[in-house]
Amino acid sequence: MSSADRFDAVEAVRAAADLHEVVAGYVALKKSGARWRGLCPFHQEKTPSFYVDSDKQLYYCFGCGTGGDVFKFLMLYEKLDFPEALRSLATRYGVTLPAPRSGGESSERQKVVDLNREAVTFFREQLMQPAGERARKYLAARGLNRDVAERFLVGYAPEGWTGFKDSLLRSAGAARDKREALAVAAGLLARKEETGRTYDRFRDRVIYPIVNLTDEVIGFGGRVIGQGEPKYLNSPDTAAFNKGENLYALPLAREAIRREGFAVLVEGYMDAIALQTAGVTQAVATLGTGFTTGHVRLLKRFTEQVVVNFDPDAAGRQATRRSLETLLENGFEVRVVALPTGKDPDLYVREEGVERYRERLKEALPYIEYLAREVAGRVDVSRSQGKVQALNEVLPFLARLDNPVRRAGHVEMLASVFGIEDRLVLQELKEAVRERRKDVGSRATAALSSARRPESEAEAGLVRALMDDGGVRQALLPEVNEADLSSARVRDIVQAVRRLAERGDEVTYPRVGSEIGDDAKDVLTWIAAIPHPPMTEDAGRGCLNTLRAARITRQMTDIQRSLESCSPAEMDDLLRRKLALKKQIEALHGVSA
Repeated sequence: MSSADRFDAVEAVRAAADLHEVVAGYVALKKSGARWRGLCPFHQEKTPSFYVDSDKQLYYCFGCGTGGDVFKFLMLYEKLDFPEALRSLATRYGVTLPAPRSGGESSERQKVVDLNREAVTFFREQLMQPAGERARKYLAARGLNRDVAERFLVGYAPEGWTGFKDSLLRSAGAARDKREALAVAAGLLARKEETGRTYDRFRDRVIYPIVNLTDEVIGFGGRVIGQGEPKYLNSPDTAAFNKGENLYALPLAREAIRREGFAVLVEGYMDAIALQTAGVTQAVATLGTGFTTGHVRLLKRFTEQVVVNFDPDAAGRQATRRSLETLLENGFEVRVVALPTGKDPDLYVREEGVERYRERLKEALPYIEYLAREVAGRVDVSRSQGKVQALNEVLPFLARLDNPVRRAGHVEMLASVFGIEDRLVLQELKEAVRERRKDVGSRATAALSSARRPESEAEAGLVRALMDDGGVRQALLPEVNEADLSSARVRDIVQAVRRLAERGDEVTYPRVGSEIGDDAKDVLTWIAAIPHPPMTEDAGRGCLNTLRAARITRQMTDIQRSLESCSPAEMDDLLRRKLALKKQIEALHGVSA
């Protein structure tokens, strides 16, 4: 449109829009003299300092200094650019915007959007026809009633090759060819290369219209009913639609995302619908594509915290990884929900209930910990080669974090999950994290590969404490729980020390060596040969606490794995046990401090 047309359009929308009505949709306003007053939506405050002047059609906050007209308010609150705010208000107040004079992309975009609106009407009507009975039964089986279908504009594309096409062209008259070409450009019709004939792209499918932030229907997703391939079919990229720059159900989720402070990212249309309908209204879905920088820009308008909940199958785990990479590189704080195998969010909520799903959200692991535990579940981290492999799989993701404090905060967790206790390796890991390296250095690899003993430093320190000083031994021996010892050879040594002490015999390295087998004797000789300062009671108790914490951490890891595949009856008990173990860890850290 020309600059004059643009000015006229803006002024027409401005004249039709009611600022008080628009703002009141987001902010609780009370009459204050000739104006309206409320809490500012753009900064935190306890005393209202945000005013709306209906006569002047302006708003202003005396707290943060933000002010403007109806366009400015919508742009700031909904994170829209000016054209988006203009279209949104024009749609709301029934103002027709003039089409661009040129035949360029903007003109084609509006034509595609207009045609999509017609298609929505057709698909929704078909859902309620006798031909739509199978689709209605399918939706009912998925827990989607008529009200929900209307809210999400769900429809049905009938069987046959030309149902939509016939409806579209029935009254087209001389414009038939143009309408048909536009429907091809909009992705609603497809054209056979061999004959040039067109046919309906969506056939015998439940239709999920894709709506953008200005409430325009920009594309469609179709789910086949019964058997057939592909299972899901999306609109191709058009002048109005790019699946890498839109998220399903975001317009309905944006308020909840602001309120809750995070978005729940799922894969399927029904996952998003099921969660939103159940009350997890901050759920949005990708559109059958990997998570892109376009998605990042869109989500960043509303939050920088995301809980990712993709399907728990292998493809879902791969999708989770790809999404993590993109989110991490763009500064998002990400957690991951792991559901039992075979259950996507839609099925889980229908079978287990929304409260159990909320519990899963609360239990969501930070993405690096999720990744570390997933790697530890398939790599043998009891072996030095496995530790190196595990670290080198996780470090590239950790390197994507810009914040050095957040990177450093994951070192202790990685050491615990992968069982890394060698001081040299820990130092190398810290340096790799600080320098954002994508693998551990050669010194760490060599240290792990050439380690002579699997016994931890804490176990070796405990043995020294029991062997070197009678007073320390007498104080610590009653506190030693052999379940805390991961090495069978160290357990043999401790049992021998206990037997000698109970008999009143002298506890020396030779006497203990005579009570144990050759493997344990080798470990005892190795511990004795390493130079070390005299062990105090405090140092020995520190070793005990470290071993106890490691044992509890292993138990928590086992419980977390069980939670991913447990039945509803088992979940409450597992969560209670995990909480009790967490309190024990906290108590041990308090003692250590």
